[in-house]
Amino acid sequence: MKSDRVQAVMEHWGPCLSNILAEELVRRYGVSPTNARQLIKRSSAKRLKGISFPHRSSFVYLIGQYGSQIFFDRLVEALKSTNHACGFGLAALRDRGGVLPIDHFKIACGAPKLQSKQLNADRVLEQLLASNLIKRVDLVGIGECIALASFTDEDEQLAILDLNARMKVEAMALNAVRDWARRLGIGSWNQIRVRGEGSIPSAGPNYWDLSAPSYLHPLLGSTGSGTDTKPKPGSFVCDIYLGEMLTTDAAKAFIKKCLNVRVFSKVAPVLQMFLAESYDKDAVRAIRANGAIAATLDSLLGTDVAQALHELASVLKATALNMGSPEKIDLLFNALGRIEGAEGTLRGCLFEYLCAQLADECYRKPYISINKLVRASDGARAEIDVLVEVGNTEVVFIECKGHLPTGQVDDAEVEKWLKKRLPVLRDFAKHEEGFSKVKQTFELWTNAALSPASKALIEQENEKTTRYSIACREGTELLDMIKESGNKSLLKTYKQHFSNHPMAVIARQKTNRKKSSEPAHEFD
Repeated sequence: MKSDRVQAVMEHWGPCLSNILAEELVRRYGVSPTNARQLIKRSSAKRLKGISFPHRSSFVYLIGQYGSQIFFDRLVEALKSTNHACGFGLAALRDRGGVLPIDHFKIACGAPKLQSKQLNADRVLEQLLASNLIKRVDLVGIGECIALASFTDEDEQLAILDLNARMKVEAMALNAVRDWARRLGIGSWNQIRVRGEGSIPSAGPNYWDLSAPSYLHPLLGSTGSGTDTKPKPGSFVCDIYLGEMLTTDAAKAFIKKCLNVRVFSKVAPVLQMFLAESYDKDAVRAIRANGAIAATLDSLLGTDVAQALHELASVLKATALNMGSPEKIDLLFNALGRIEGAEGTLRGCLFEYLCAQLADECYRKPYISINKLVRASDGARAEIDVLVEVGNTEVVFIECKGHLPTGQVDDAEVEKWLKKRLPVLRDFAKHEEGFSKVKQTFELWTNAALSPASKALIEQENEKTTRYSIACREGTELLDMIKESGNKSLLKTYKQHFSNHPMAVIARQKTNRKKSSEPAHEFD
């Protein structure tokens, strides 16, 4: 039967675009192009919904091929061969570990925020979701993300560690780029926008990881005409990826944005830069051939900062306790502290590693895990900052809150820990073999302070049950614990970066001056 011809070709050829299938039917069976299209229409071959291709073409497949590896490989080939916007987005997502926060995907996919006759970033997202090439996932501690369809629950723990580490390191690197642009006068000092700080940075029709108006002469445009002509600032933009080597496919999404900006005569010139840890040779050539900067951490920020950022990523992804040693924490603060705003970021993300070291000193031969993801019986998930297993006698769940020593943990953070995270951890502990029959303790550790209201709330929750205990340890108590441990390097690190911060010293001096100026009471 003629209808079997389509199935015979597709069983041998595999899924493909309908126009390619029609050409093969013409070549193999000598039918006319019109008859070939009719054969496809009447066959059992299915058309992929969600993604529209040029020239009214469709991606066709047999029912048994759907969801297979060859199905996805051929679909990606079809997207690439037609320069489809979804293909750029898929390549960028694959190159970045297969999972990204939604805003980060909109930046990386190469599609504009809004432009006539082009798929915008939101439509690319919709089409890839509709075609089941990607899916939405909610990652603990990160939020709603976009992941490849092959992403599974088993991938989640590693994905959270990798993505969270990369996001923090990239945020710090973008802050360094902001400092660099400010000091050289490339970007307007107070108008440099970085992703994660409100709305997505943009310049021209596209989203970027960093954007800034620039008043450098070569980048100036103009508005008005004749005597009313006024200078119009250009822009400096930067995209970033500090994971594996950047491939040519992933670089194409950035290049697409670079070229897209230049087609608008009314948009002032844009200086474009990509920052990566490394590139393949073709990616560097492609970026430079299109008039953009292909920078590395070494070339832009110097070897010391580049090595420190790489080391920070390793520490943040560490599951072994020795990866977060006090000596390494000191080195990271010393190397990265020169970046404006870096100390606060480092203090927040490295505090849990210091807590893990302290727990190792305080408990007898403990087994310690960092950033462990667990599930309750109803499927709810939570991340344990530091999990301490003390033989077969006790298990301690530690929530870490690193702040400026003079700061205070927000009451809402404490309430979220008590009302949302702790019930999930408690349910996990009740059903986990080896945990259900031992002493269970849930503690909040911070180098800062808790408000009286937060302390009262913790005490109230602790008094509700005798089956487990809830407690908190503040800055001075942690300092005492470290002193008692006798670990001098840990004590030095805590004092230097988490206790004796210049702001804390100033605050204590003010308090002491205030006390010394108060009149003595009769019975003092």
